[in-house]
Amino acid sequence: MVVNPRAFIQSAELGTLDPADIELGEVETETAALNLDKLPDGVVSGTTLIDFSAVPSMAVRAGVSLSMLFASRVATKAMKQEDDEDDWLASYTSNLGQLGFSLAGSAIINSKFRKTGLRVHKAIIPFLTVAFGGAAVGPIILAGLRNLQEADAGSPWIKLLDRETRRFKARELHFAAVSSNETDTSIRYAIARLNVDLNETNILFFKLTEAEAHFESSTTTMSANNSLLAAMEVDLRIRLGALTKAHIASAEL
Repeated sequence: MVVNPRAFIQSAELGTLDPADIELGEVETETAALNLDKLPDGVVSGTTLIDFSAVPSMAVRAGVSLSMLFASRVATKAMKQEDDEDDWLASYTSNLGQLGFSLAGSAIINSKFRKTGLRVHKAIIPFLTVAFGGAAVGPIILAGLRNLQEADAGSPWIKLLDRETRRFKARELHFAAVSSNETDTSIRYAIARLNVDLNETNILFFKLTEAEAHFESSTTTMSANNSLLAAMEVDLRIRLGALTKAHIASAEL
């Protein structure tokens, strides 16, 4: 299949801002505006908490963040009433492929937490450590989850990540540990899916009970060419426009 990222960026349907998007954007303006040319080591872009600590290039950070946001928005717009979380994930990964990302096969594991009574953010740390290939990969994400009890549950990045998990009955938490060299970018992309029906304000602070300690996990390796990421960035910024501010938040973990 011939991939033409620029044509896809120009033609894909993004949808419009909803009231929740506008509300979050207003929250973010109360603090320093996020500069896409100087993204921090940890950001939330669309559905994904991203660790950029191993990516020195600001252009690569912006390209990855905007690509994931774009793929997420297009997937959401494409969903029909009968679709579920598997349909959304298939659309999301397909969109990343059309943006020029190469995706290796995913490893899917069904698990049960040995310890119940844990908060979600603590329970998924061992899974993420294995998914990333060790504690040295994705250190911003892992450290942030360990210290999440000290964070403000109302902070923009937690509100954004929590809201993006509420699309279907199953809640999916997406994490990406990104690294790059002079020519290519590699991403360890991990998803934790909790099949629970929650009315909790924040999924990350939800306490797992014995009956609700089952989850599915998926790990995929993605790669992208740095030159392609840089070339797509301008087009992505133009298409996303006002959506960018409301959908990329500084994680400040």
